[in-house]
Amino acid sequence: MEAKLHAFYEACLTLLSGLAPGAIGAAVSMAWRRGLTWGERFVQLAVGIIVSWFITRAVAALWPLWFRAAPDPFVMQAIAFTIGMVAFEATPRFIAAASDVIAGIPARLADRFLPSRKDGK
Repeated sequence: MEAKLHAFYEACLTLLSGLAPGAIGAAVSMAWRRGLTWGERFVQLAVGIIVSWFITRAVAALWPLWFRAAPDPFVMQAIAFTIGMVAFEATPRFIAAASDVIAGIPARLADRFLPSRKDGK
């Protein structure tokens, strides 16, 4: 039983150490913004942690393809911190841009694959 508790404790520490750089980055970003409600602060912290977690994992997976070497843990923590700082500010603009592109896909497909009429109908 003690071995299982130790393994659970180690897993919790690993998870927290992975989330900490993004959380600290989001917290630093919150310090610069004045007048946020507690709900906005919680959302900013959650967005910073979640986006940082996934982007950092993607960068770590692609790093060997780009640089032919394993990523340094310090560099990955710096990337997570930076992404955590900018995630809340960049996410609304990214969502707006992505929704504009997605909304235009049906028209682009229709223009490309459906024949155009010469009489305008």
